[in-house]
Amino acid sequence: MKLTQKLYIAIAAVAMSLGVLEAVPAGAVTLNFDWTGNTGYSARGTFAYDETQGYATVDESKLQSITVVFFDPQKKLLNSFAPINNGSTNYDFLDFSYDTATKSLFGFFDVGQDKAQNTDYYLFGNIGLSLSLRNPTKGTIDQNNGLINVTSTTPVPEPLTTGGTVLAGGVGWLVKRKQANAQTKA
Repeated sequence: MKLTQKLYIAIAAVAMSLGVLEAVPAGAVTLNFDWTGNTGYSARGTFAYDETQGYATVDESKLQSITVVFFDPQKKLLNSFAPINNGSTNYDFLDFSYDTATKSLFGFFDVGQDKAQNTDYYLFGNIGLSLSLRNPTKGTIDQNNGLINVTSTTPVPEPLTTGGTVLAGGVGWLVKRKQANAQTKA
């Protein structure tokens, strides 16, 4: 059996096995948010939700994950928290609202952690009015006029899409090679 025929059989077998797999789109979109207070404290975070659901707004019950990291004015890490991970909420005092049309956060916002520890921090308030960085033992540490920015992250291609691209490229290469061999023999 020629090498080309063996390669065609191998490619066909891979293609058929990929066809048997159920192609479930990831559907998760991950976005970043950042906040900076008047005295230089800051919070950076990410959140993810399933955009295939067609939500007009995303609240904490629709999030797949959310993380937030807090920094002092010298950019030293204060602490980080993940109130939702893999769709499981592990913190009761979470308030979050995201408008998918305007691509912005809105309303009452409470993200971080407050378990009465001096290492806990949370961003608290009304977006567009006033947001405060708070600590259970120190109280309000910093605040701003409620401005919080949301930016998108670079999408990662799904594995089946990447695999299909590699497969198509391999088939194209083999066809080109076969044509070149046929021309040299003629």
